Amino acid sequence: MKRMFTVVFAFVSVLSLVACQGLQSASLEQAHEAWQVMQHEKPGTVPAQTALLKYNHAVAQVVQSLRAREGTAAWGKEIQLGGARPWRLTFDAPVQPNSIRTLALAEFAHCQPAAEVKIHGFERVVEHGGLGVPVVLVQDDPQRLKQPCHPPNGEYLPATAVLDFPPKVLGHATEARLRFFNPLAVSAVEVGRNSQPLAENLTAALQATLRDVSRDETGPGKQLTSASGEHASQLFFLSRYDQGRVPVVFLHGLFSGTDVWKNCVNEIYANDELRRRYQPVCFSYPSKLAIPASAARLRELLTDARSSLDPHHQNAGFGRMVLVGHSMGGLLARMQVVDSGEDIWRAFFKVSPQRLEDELDAGTRHMLQQSLFFKRRNDVSTVVFISTPHQGSMLADNRLYRTLLRTALFLPKTAGKQVKALMALPASFIEPGARAFHAWGLGGVENLSSKHPFLRALARKPAGVPFHSIIATRGAGDCRESSDGIVAYSSAHLDGAVSETLVPYSHRCTEKTETVQAVMKILAGVR
Repeated sequence: MKRMFTVVFAFVSVLSLVACQGLQSASLEQAHEAWQVMQHEKPGTVPAQTALLKYNHAVAQVVQSLRAREGTAAWGKEIQLGGARPWRLTFDAPVQPNSIRTLALAEFAHCQPAAEVKIHGFERVVEHGGLGVPVVLVQDDPQRLKQPCHPPNGEYLPATAVLDFPPKVLGHATEARLRFFNPLAVSAVEVGRNSQPLAENLTAALQATLRDVSRDETGPGKQLTSASGEHASQLFFLSRYDQGRVPVVFLHGLFSGTDVWKNCVNEIYANDELRRRYQPVCFSYPSKLAIPASAARLRELLTDARSSLDPHHQNAGFGRMVLVGHSMGGLLARMQVVDSGEDIWRAFFKVSPQRLEDELDAGTRHMLQQSLFFKRRNDVSTVVFISTPHQGSMLADNRLYRTLLRTALFLPKTAGKQVKALMALPASFIEPGARAFHAWGLGGVENLSSKHPFLRALARKPAGVPFHSIIATRGAGDCRESSDGIVAYSSAHLDGAVSETLVPYSHRCTEKTETVQAVMKILAGVR
């Protein structure tokens, strides 16, 4: 049966590439005839398999015919068809926010067959055959891109198009209802007395959602940019929020982006147990910003997301978040699970916050308060550090390297103004160790140096939750003397880790098989 499903899926993939001239009642007739057979025939029998093949062919034709309506007032609305037997094609209306089983076509701007998406950069494609046609529903309206928790490239969601046939109403045209099931929430649908597994392709939607548009401008998505060029901080869910699942928040590193997590997210989707337990979330931020400022923004966005999606704190999943951070992102994660005390402030300033009240504008003072004074989050259960420079980076200790990175990176406009205001403070206000760095060490690159007072202060603070370490060592024999080219083992190692996994790669190891599998093993063991 599994082999037959594979054949069916491949056949439908080819058919879905052939666009129809327009919706024909013949497609609905064919699907209806096959639906009646599948209602009574046990799945796996020759009649049921033949009917499934014909049914999926018809659904693919219907999906392709809809594309002529994209961008028109008729999109997502009922379609009337004449002929020997009149038909009306209907769609699900927009559903309540907490309903995730189906997706309403009218909420999206495009419907693209998943088979048309060119997939690259993934270790494998998460797909299998079954009932219906896998599609990607796209919403790239610029106004929606500004909504909280919305992906900056646009919303690209996996769905499976299924035609069903409600009971005939006397005196009315025969109804065919085209539904778009969310395969992350629904694995099978009832056809008569039989349960039919849904076809799915979960990787196609990730291809666009986690595309780095700074390097790939071929798609419709546009990067959300600040006035000075680098993208502003943003937290976004990769699928519709599911109150029963635990958010796994992925944090990229310096001079990087959320696309580095595509194989990790893809493997969560590939594992039925992990898919049921977790929902992937990404945090994107300008890595020239000081690490405490980015950590404060992450803290704020996580709080805002929960206030919006779980305002009464009733959803157990949101209270047990997992943070996965690579390199600088690992330091952002660590700052969510420690208490600052006064140590982080003193790493930058010799004077008290009150002494700066007359020296800085209200916005800059608020930024400092949020960045340098904080409490451990009580809704994070586990942290995963990947090649994280807890004791600093070898290259960040090099002045030339720091200068080159500062040249390549940009700050959002508001942050740039705040840095200038802080640089205008008397040198006597600044902690001497910070004064040794460019711009008082207020940049993310400077914060990665083992000589910076901030990193030393953070290194002294124990993580308040269980944590795991994944450390790249480039395959060196004695791990204690090894490095990944950017971070030494001795810097990435933390005593007290629940587990420590060595992977034989350089610093950019997040997409490699051993790293991905180590993350999956950790997620499977979180309780």
